[in-house]
Amino acid sequence: MPGFFASLILLLTTLSPVAARAEPSKPLDMANIKTVAITGEASRVEFTTTDTQPYAASISGNQSGWFSNWYSSWFSNACETDTTTEVKDQTLLIHVAESPLISLSDCEVRINVNLPKNGDINIQQQALYAKLSGDYRGITISSNAADFSLDGYASSLDIKGDAVRSDMRFERTNHSETIRLDSHALDASFSFVKDTPISYLIDAKASFIDSKRESTPGAKPSIEIRSEYVRATIR
Repeated sequence: MPGFFASLILLLTTLSPVAARAEPSKPLDMANIKTVAITGEASRVEFTTTDTQPYAASISGNQSGWFSNWYSSWFSNACETDTTTEVKDQTLLIHVAESPLISLSDCEVRINVNLPKNGDINIQQQALYAKLSGDYRGITISSNAADFSLDGYASSLDIKGDAVRSDMRFERTNHSETIRLDSHALDASFSFVKDTPISYLIDAKASFIDSKRESTPGAKPSIEIRSEYVRATIR
């Protein structure tokens, strides 16, 4: 089983940030947006729900690869992205375009969004690094490789992927939250407010669970994990 987690870490670290950034797109007004949906190829996304900052979304490209620094010093348009955005009703649709097949240095797409609290996030991508802070209603993620973190609150979480690493830190609970993770290899950590009753169900071929909380049948937040290989920490 250690070999699977080593492979998981190696796969996810390919999403690490790099230098040589392109100028971000013109920010999109997010004041009336209730849902953000992201599809397409790999990207790095960061969400916040800060009411002291403008509600906006921006997209930029970062150089990666062996020739990133050399390439960006020779070409002014070092890293452009064909990622598209569209607003339908109160939903922002983002489609991350595939990088050119012939390139000395691929572009990593970075998406930054600050939206009003209690919004919905839906991400379906080949691979992603997603960092969320703030309050959300529902978060749904489907990806081959996902590195996900939440620092705040969500009433529901549903994450599916071949290789998943997640870190969830709940600042509060309403005793109605549901968390579901379905993967082949999973490395997950959960943190809740002290003395919060929780319930959890783990269905795995091989698992290592480090929990300082008892599972209370019927309690919520409820955690449901289905995976071939699991390493989980619950606090």
